[in-house]
Amino acid sequence: MKKLLKAFCMSFSMFCAIPTPFSHVWEDSVRSLMLVVFPFVGTIIGGIWALTAFLLDKINCPQMFAAAILALTPYLLTGGIHLDGYMDCCDAIFSRRPLEKKREILKDSHVGSFAVIALATLFMFSFAAFASRNGEAWMLILICTISRACSAIGVSTLRPMGHSEYAGNFQKGISKGNIIALCAILIITVAIASYLFSLDGFIISVATILGYVFATAYAFKNLDGFSGDVTGFGHTIAELCGVIVLTLM
Repeated sequence: MKKLLKAFCMSFSMFCAIPTPFSHVWEDSVRSLMLVVFPFVGTIIGGIWALTAFLLDKINCPQMFAAAILALTPYLLTGGIHLDGYMDCCDAIFSRRPLEKKREILKDSHVGSFAVIALATLFMFSFAAFASRNGEAWMLILICTISRACSAIGVSTLRPMGHSEYAGNFQKGISKGNIIALCAILIITVAIASYLFSLDGFIISVATILGYVFATAYAFKNLDGFSGDVTGFGHTIAELCGVIVLTLM
């Protein structure tokens, strides 16, 4: 339990921009456990996101203004760490260059035109989804949990690129038990969504999972490997899919 708590502190401080007193905590021996607790970091971020939507509704905030706030909230809470991967992948993939050139673009710190176009498209759809929202948004909590569970499973199982931070000894420290635990977390989260929100919850959950699977598979195929940028790409699209379907239900 102590190791899991330490891993959670490490995961939270790395993947969330909210200041915490345990941001200095780090221990290499529990690094692989960061993935197991990553979905619960998403639960907290999703909880803040959903609570923001609830409070905006309570104060009768103008719909367009509320939509802008809600479209930005997850990226403000994470410091844009997943958004950075999304933009890098869009620059590389949509350049339609040979594989080695795509990987060079992926590692380039400069922002290209494809990243700008993709970012504008992402925010346009996210804003439109929240501007069209009529009901409650508590399902955002589970959307964030599911997207991070999918991300953690991807990191644990997919072949990394040679330059990826997940190459080398990182995956060797991930046990089958860790992967089973993540799959169990994902299944339980979908079950909770189905119980609390009936068929709507199940459909939104499936949309989030499929968003991650198809986006990650597309990036993996184009870049011939997995990396932190790829999981950011899949993660971002997964949450957008969940939000859009939430609005449509």
